[in-house]
Amino acid sequence: MIRKGRKNMKRLTLVVILLVLPLLPAHAAPLECNGPRNVAAAYRSDGGAQLNACFDLDRNTVAVGLADGSRVVLPATVSGSGARYSDGARTFWEHKGIGRYFVGEKLLFEGGPVSTGYKSGVTSQLLVKTSVTADGKKIAYPVTTNPEVTAMLVEIAPKAETGWHKHDVPVYAYMLAGELEVVLEGGKHVTYKSGDAIIEVVGTQHNGINKGKETVKLVVFYTGIKDQSHVIRKQE
Repeated sequence: MIRKGRKNMKRLTLVVILLVLPLLPAHAAPLECNGPRNVAAAYRSDGGAQLNACFDLDRNTVAVGLADGSRVVLPATVSGSGARYSDGARTFWEHKGIGRYFVGEKLLFEGGPVSTGYKSGVTSQLLVKTSVTADGKKIAYPVTTNPEVTAMLVEIAPKAETGWHKHDVPVYAYMLAGELEVVLEGGKHVTYKSGDAIIEVVGTQHNGINKGKETVKLVVFYTGIKDQSHVIRKQE
């Protein structure tokens, strides 16, 4: 009789656990992100679910800790805007501070950044994090004893274009306004909109075209070499 009572008690306990588990809040899988070239980030959805991420700048991957406790590591892929990591089946995309996780075409998570540790009144958002340029080539910094950084405000009128050119040094830009279509040598097209960060191609001919009705405005940063041209025009 006692054994039967204990068996019934165990069954009752199991039923209670099964009923309570779905009510417990989901916690994102913890991630170790302590490497010298690792960057930690966290995102929270409107419903309170959290996704943790660890960007490995050396391996050019992201480790994602999901709300169900699972963990995946995804390689970087070419993205027209934001930072995209995918193995073909699963994708993590960070754009304008919003982190999104997909399985196939299904969106499983979307959320904004969790506090970065700055004091109240200061916010930050990740625009892009990548080790490759817009055409997928690995970023390589120039080796020089005369480095020079140049920041420029560039405006492209409606229907105007930059003309075919290339850069032999890394160039980065931030779109302030408008929409810019960049045609790369070989035929690939990449479109950037206001708020996008641009990781320019290096050593590849390209042409920027403003097909819209609004003037394109962008801030461009050339990480170059003193007395060396940043822009090399294509000889027609």
